Amino acid sequence: MGKFKHKFTLHKSSETYRIYTCDDNFVRLDFVSDSCLRVAIYKNKDDILPTFSVNPDNDFLISGRDRLSTDGFHLCKPRIDIDENTEQFTMPCGIEIRLKKDNFILEYRKDGEILFSDRSPLAYNFSGEFGKESYHYITREKGEYVFGLGDKGGLLNKSGRAFRIETADAMGYDAEKSDPLYKHIPFYICENSVGCYGIFYDTSDTSYVDLGKEINNYYPAYKYFKTEDNCLVYYVFFGTKLSVLQQLAGLCGKQTFPPKWSFDYCASTMAYTDAPDSEKQMDGFLQKLDEYELPCKGFYLSSGYTSIGDRRYVFNWNYDKFPSPEKFIKKFADRDIRIIPNIKPAFLDSHPLYNEISEKGYFIKNPDGTPFVTEFWDGLGSYIDFTNPDAFNYWGKKVTECLLDLGITSTWNDNNEFDIRDCDAIAQGFGGGNVQASRIRPILTYLMVASSYLAQAERMPDLRPFLSTRSGNIAVRRLAQTWSGDNRTCFEDLRYCHNIGLTMSLSGLYFYGHDLGGFHGEMPSRELLLRWLQHGIFEPRFTIHSWNEDGSATMPWSYPDIMPIVKKLFNQRKSLIPYLYSCAYNSVENEIPMNAPPLLFYDDKELYSQNDCMLVGTDILVAFIFDEGKENTEIYLPKKGSWYFNGRIYSGGQWVKVSIPLTEEMPYFIKAGSIIPTDEDKTVFTVYPVKNGIFESTFFTDDGLTFNYKNNECVKLKFTVICNENSITVEYKNTGNQPFTPEIRLCKGDKRKVTIKEII
Repeated sequence: MGKFKHKFTLHKSSETYRIYTCDDNFVRLDFVSDSCLRVAIYKNKDDILPTFSVNPDNDFLISGRDRLSTDGFHLCKPRIDIDENTEQFTMPCGIEIRLKKDNFILEYRKDGEILFSDRSPLAYNFSGEFGKESYHYITREKGEYVFGLGDKGGLLNKSGRAFRIETADAMGYDAEKSDPLYKHIPFYICENSVGCYGIFYDTSDTSYVDLGKEINNYYPAYKYFKTEDNCLVYYVFFGTKLSVLQQLAGLCGKQTFPPKWSFDYCASTMAYTDAPDSEKQMDGFLQKLDEYELPCKGFYLSSGYTSIGDRRYVFNWNYDKFPSPEKFIKKFADRDIRIIPNIKPAFLDSHPLYNEISEKGYFIKNPDGTPFVTEFWDGLGSYIDFTNPDAFNYWGKKVTECLLDLGITSTWNDNNEFDIRDCDAIAQGFGGGNVQASRIRPILTYLMVASSYLAQAERMPDLRPFLSTRSGNIAVRRLAQTWSGDNRTCFEDLRYCHNIGLTMSLSGLYFYGHDLGGFHGEMPSRELLLRWLQHGIFEPRFTIHSWNEDGSATMPWSYPDIMPIVKKLFNQRKSLIPYLYSCAYNSVENEIPMNAPPLLFYDDKELYSQNDCMLVGTDILVAFIFDEGKENTEIYLPKKGSWYFNGRIYSGGQWVKVSIPLTEEMPYFIKAGSIIPTDEDKTVFTVYPVKNGIFESTFFTDDGLTFNYKNNECVKLKFTVICNENSITVEYKNTGNQPFTPEIRLCKGDKRKVTIKEII
């Protein structure tokens, strides 16, 4: 039909999908669920790479999934109305989708108003009108909010900005401005005056999203996504902000359930393993734990343990630093501290195993079959080709032989951004022939983590594997925890890492954390370290990690004079673990983030200008101090409900001044109508009642280590609390198979009579 003029006709259809064609272009619509549509634009179906992100059945993917598959979807049958040039689909959720077949323009209406639409007159790059890449242009409303996109910096609202969607080893990044960082997650939630929607672009190729930074006189306001992929496959979700996030999570598979110990303090530093007397440094760490009586359940062992000279060689133990790795690991295990070793997916060309791996053909290759060599930490090296089944298995074998057989139970998968940009670098592919390695970088990351996960699962089948990964796509949520990478020791990064964490949470990565204190730069000041700790005690990952410029190690005892305050914060974290662990289970089973901005659950407009607080689970609301020299802040309480704070109860819908001194435990608000479990000598359940009415609360715990909870070998409490002016009745029922009698108390200051009943 020529440029800018493409008249599509229906080619094939059923009650749940429709395929249209124009010249060599195909467009397929799949009605994935009652509130989700998939759009696929392609020229040759056989050229579409598989997906590892979409996984509604939560399978353990090694070869990926056909990107156009509908297996596992709860397909819906929309009502369809057709005339000559347009078609209209009414989804069960009430969204009306209008298709103009000229140039294939989709328009989405909610309650008769346009929620958003493809940009007219052309939204897609059917005949090279916009260049070489695949494009998607859609409308943009002034004042709309956009959340998500993985670990993107700056404010929570990404509207008006533009980002690259790819992974980078961004050591010492600026948490406000640097881009890209470590994750490849082309998903965002948009909220405008009509409602909410989310879009997930299912691609592993390097991509770019512009959320209003670009303007063009020839078009009304727009935003766009472009990718180097040869096709465009995307999902559109409708609903509330929370339901959109939950739909993404359901589409991509369940978040892995970390063991309970991982929510305790897990230490780390580059300094100890870089030192020539590493084991002595580690022994000193244990002595300091004893001296200050601090809890610790894990130690992330930085890559210095693999050094030969000044270089790092994955799977190579430096026996000068650690004469007997088995004894070293057992020493920590006897203290109930897990060693979590750093492993990297590239082998330097001087690595003792390099020639062996090269001869086996396990590296990413050049077109002539030789190993592809690129810059890596400390020199040149080659990446393992995890799309090669033999290389995938080789990695798992080395994880087992060099780490797990020594008594290690966890892995820290690091520097796994696969920084391959050369178009000539070739991966073996997924059974269908070679593929350009630069196109599948986040898939290589996922497969690295999958190989480590499988090795751990096979070596210790009764334990839930624990892995941490720095990079990845949304698929890594099924295997590992993550963190925000190599941040800086400054107040600005404290503030914006807070937003990066919440942005990851709004992108489906619920189990995250930060290098508390900052990873790179000078030793943090006393004030900065304490503010980081005050923040970190509320996040899933509670880890101090550093590579300070002067070679020092940021540790809880870096400033002995503030240790009384540090101990208070560590003890507060310890007391919160029953609540955090129960929230983690709720994240896995119900896709409720452990940490989220209040605006995910509430629609008060005041919340959209408030960035310095977060919800922990759904019942704890906490504000933070991110400015040096400041001790006071204000927090807005959502209108829906009331909130307890320091023995008082505050009505929602107001701003409250909060003092957060450096010398005390962190204060926080608790939602009226909740029950908070805390661990003092044993778990105690404190009831925070409403004035009148009924509310429910749940609690989960188990052995913290195994998969036995899936067979109901756990505690699952459901509380029903009936409140009136003079009395409170707390009914509870345990539907798990582990016997449990909760100790229940009423919050301080409430004098009503309490009756407790177990429901059998």
